[in-house]
Amino acid sequence: MTNLLVPLVSGGADVAESGTYWAPYYIGGGILLVLLVLMGALLAFGQGREHS
Repeated sequence: MTNLLVPLVSGGADVAESGTYWAPYYIGGGILLVLLVLMGALLAFGQGREHS
């Protein structure tokens, strides 16, 4: 977790040369995508859609 936060705190100046600056954004985007897919699956196939 520390490796993900260091580029954000330091501004990416010391890790820009190593090419690891975009890693937190890829990980965050992947987590967001998984959550959106999960939410869509729950809405499509969930049991809580009927209100009668």
